[in-house]
Amino acid sequence: MIKLTEHLAQNIVDKMMEVIPYNVNIMNAEGVIIGSGDKSRIGQLHQGAVKAIREEKLIAVHEIAGGAKPGVNVPIYFNNEIMGVIGISGDPGVVEAFASIVKVTAELLINQEYAFNERRTRERIKEEFLYQWAYSKDYDENFLHMAEAVHIDLSINRTAVIINNGEKNIVDKLRKYLYPEEYAVRINLERVLIFMKVDSKLNKRITTLCEGLDNITKVGVGIKQEIMSKSVQQAIKAVEITEKLGIKKRICNYRELAFIDSIVKTIKKDSFYSLVEKLNEESKGLDLVDTLITYIMLNGEVNSTAAELHIHRNSLNYRLKKIQEITGKNPRNLVELMELFIACILYKLK
Repeated sequence: MIKLTEHLAQNIVDKMMEVIPYNVNIMNAEGVIIGSGDKSRIGQLHQGAVKAIREEKLIAVHEIAGGAKPGVNVPIYFNNEIMGVIGISGDPGVVEAFASIVKVTAELLINQEYAFNERRTRERIKEEFLYQWAYSKDYDENFLHMAEAVHIDLSINRTAVIINNGEKNIVDKLRKYLYPEEYAVRINLERVLIFMKVDSKLNKRITTLCEGLDNITKVGVGIKQEIMSKSVQQAIKAVEITEKLGIKKRICNYRELAFIDSIVKTIKKDSFYSLVEKLNEESKGLDLVDTLITYIMLNGEVNSTAAELHIHRNSLNYRLKKIQEITGKNPRNLVELMELFIACILYKLK
């Protein structure tokens, strides 16, 4: 049951005294004053309230006695149980007329507070479940019961979408872009995870979301998985790969980068490091590694690569020639370009 706190009691008192010209006190279930228009009375035992609690009815006080001043004291209820007493100071014959409306208003405010606390508790429990969902490697019986308790249908096809954004209220802003059974949760200070439904509109919806919100630097999109944590890790990996390789792409789909990820996981690295180390040692400030990655990402198109690097195409051709001289691998030869690409990937993602 909700507890009648000093903060809530004083809030009710302040609201009541805005509309009636009498002092209002609120006592807890033991009859102690915890809210009052006369702050000096807080903490005192109110015998009129004690009697109202014991007899479960309105008690009128006509003379000062037992910490009570003249007035009326009426029990206030929550879920059919007395949780305190509200008192109005003054001539009982006059202030009793206010008792019913003050009682009803106080109980309404208490119910509103309870509803707010319940909603906040439910949101916290759901947020904790979403965080657990993001990292659980298997769904045991307790996990499935929790999903049912927070009304999340795990059978719906979803994928993980990671958004790089540090705004404090980004989760609230995201909600207007989500379907009813999609969820968002912050997983660290810089990243928000969205559990999005997989359908034909998914890519378009992600694009719309990016265009509608500010300060989104990267978006990682995982692949639909039975265990959501696998999709989450794919979405995170998609962001990390594009950031480390300097790929200027806002929306990073793991499906398009899975090949790169598999290279990092399976190929023996030592034999490739020497190629990049040579480029770094002998590049003479030409950023040959970044030049090579940009050239590969733009499908070997010289004009596009030169424009992206803000250099003349002749300068690009010079750099490609230097790469061949240093490494012995020709960037214009597809097989040798693949070797260079793998070397750059392993170097950047080490």
